[in-house]
Amino acid sequence: MPYLKTDSGINWYYDVEGEGEKILFIHGWGVDRRIWRQQYKYFSKFYRVLSVDLPGHGKSEWKKFPLETMVRDLAQILSKENFDKVSVMGSSLGGLVALKVYQIHPEMVQKMILVGSMPKFSRSEDYPHGLDTQKMRKLSGQLNSNYPAIVHIFFRSLFTKQERQTRRFLWIQKFRRTEAVPFREALAEYLDVLEQEDLREVLRGVSVPLQIINGRDDEICSEETVEYMRTIVPAACIHYFEECGHFPFLSKPYEFNMLVENFLKQ
Repeated sequence: MPYLKTDSGINWYYDVEGEGEKILFIHGWGVDRRIWRQQYKYFSKFYRVLSVDLPGHGKSEWKKFPLETMVRDLAQILSKENFDKVSVMGSSLGGLVALKVYQIHPEMVQKMILVGSMPKFSRSEDYPHGLDTQKMRKLSGQLNSNYPAIVHIFFRSLFTKQERQTRRFLWIQKFRRTEAVPFREALAEYLDVLEQEDLREVLRGVSVPLQIINGRDDEICSEETVEYMRTIVPAACIHYFEECGHFPFLSKPYEFNMLVENFLKQ
């Protein structure tokens, strides 16, 4: 469970464990590396796995810098741990970071898995998918007046009604209460990143094996968005989890792990 102070001056926290082929887990907005606990525990038996707290989340420090700088920091961590060829798995914002890793360091990426993620999160005239920018800015403003309650409300909204009625969700909520609240300034900055980044051409150019996993009822990355991504990368392996929202790996961890393992073994 080491720290590494990178060239940017940030003290990053990450977990690394296991032996074998390498997997990097990148979490999304408002959570931290522990959201992957069921995947980390399972895959560390057969692979060498690394899960990282993005700046401002978990135990990593916060400092404002461009997404490109963040990716160069990640490359430093991977180099330190001898992750020369790695399968990168990113959830939501983490998927955008994964695509940026591929853009800057394609030689390091062996396979890529995007979960509830897309190359562009904000709608525009030529892109009817993703999120309404006004709603994203409203959420950013709410962080100043209703923090951290708004983060917990937003997290809960990412699950379907059926998911919220399960014992599994009660377990998720129990562990959620033990997690550190991210830096408010970091969350606001990441919302700006989600609004501004457009990595559609990066996705179009992905030449490594790509798996796209989505909850059928995900309201962030919708089915229509995933089908749009299919047109960009028709060779991608695409799988939907029924009656799941934004975090299928939380609601159905066993099925999710089996699906990913089959992909990694191909």
